[in-house]
Amino acid sequence: MFDHNHYVPVLKWRQGEYLALSRLDPTVRDWVTPLFEVPTEAWDFEAEAPAKSLDEHLAKFGVRLKQKWDTRRCFVDSPFIDGEASVDNGTHHLTHIFDLARVAGAMPVPVLGLGRSEAYVGAVRAIVGRDGRGACLRLMPDDFGVSMRAEVGALLKGIGIDEGACDLVLDCAADIATSPKMQALIWKGLLDELPKVSDWRSITIAGTSFPQTLPSALFRPSGVIKRHDWLGYKSLVGMLPAGARVPTFGDYGVAHPETELIDPRMLDPNAKVKYTIDDEWFIAMGVQVKKHGRAQYADVCRSIVSARPPIFMGGTYSYGDKFIEDCANGDGSTGGASTWPMVGSNHHVTKVVRDVATLFGVSTLP
Repeated sequence: MFDHNHYVPVLKWRQGEYLALSRLDPTVRDWVTPLFEVPTEAWDFEAEAPAKSLDEHLAKFGVRLKQKWDTRRCFVDSPFIDGEASVDNGTHHLTHIFDLARVAGAMPVPVLGLGRSEAYVGAVRAIVGRDGRGACLRLMPDDFGVSMRAEVGALLKGIGIDEGACDLVLDCAADIATSPKMQALIWKGLLDELPKVSDWRSITIAGTSFPQTLPSALFRPSGVIKRHDWLGYKSLVGMLPAGARVPTFGDYGVAHPETELIDPRMLDPNAKVKYTIDDEWFIAMGVQVKKHGRAQYADVCRSIVSARPPIFMGGTYSYGDKFIEDCANGDGSTGGASTWPMVGSNHHVTKVVRDVATLFGVSTLP
């Protein structure tokens, strides 16, 4: 169990993100329970077919989860793969994911939601029965209607658990108001509609205001984005009545919830580093990587390290910060495709954990 002195980042199960978590300081890691979303199979645009079979796509999940997150609790969701999809031997793909994790010694918790297919819910039921770690229910604002309470009760009964064995994530995804007070009121209204609010194993509210695109006209050489999700959460905490259950904060790291299948042959992204600061993201941007090379990352990192007024938190703040500092000084690597998502995510998770600890007056910061 965890309470509001914690953090639930919603992250795609991709190399940059899981490497970011594996490189967290151990004291920070203890404050984090990630919700991993298993992405759909990579696409071969030339063949107009999946680049790998579903079995191949999932093959290394268990081993990597154990290597990168060990036996720590995490939530695993599969919202992008067809809910009816099975691997070659006929096993439901979610069952297969948890079989791989179990063999490797990892200890994830399955995620489900209203409207999932019968096959998906059946897979969760079997996983819950075998592992005994309960489940995580992920609700969206559109789920809140006159029948929501009955549907939630029926779903939990169907998988054989009650609220005390279930974590709840109330996920607004990218639908976050730019007014902190408005977002706080939205979250409070949804929390007030929840059944048995005091009984759930944990309650998290999640969402993000990180944009889907970062236009160079706005962010080259640098620009900022308000963390409306975090500002809204702080406003919510301030308006909750005394004695009310305080939800845990969750966001999507330094990414937008929706990802598009883009032909990599047509893509030449700009060099960029996403750096989380107080109440904002600082975006430092260069030019196209394929056309102009990766050496430019040294200049991009220097724009963070030397920004005025100062924003850089120092090379000792996190693994990501040390990487930025070394790159800016010409002493480190300019990385590869997964490096900068790792750097930004590692710094972001560290920053949010410390933001949460500061907000609630924890005596010793992680």
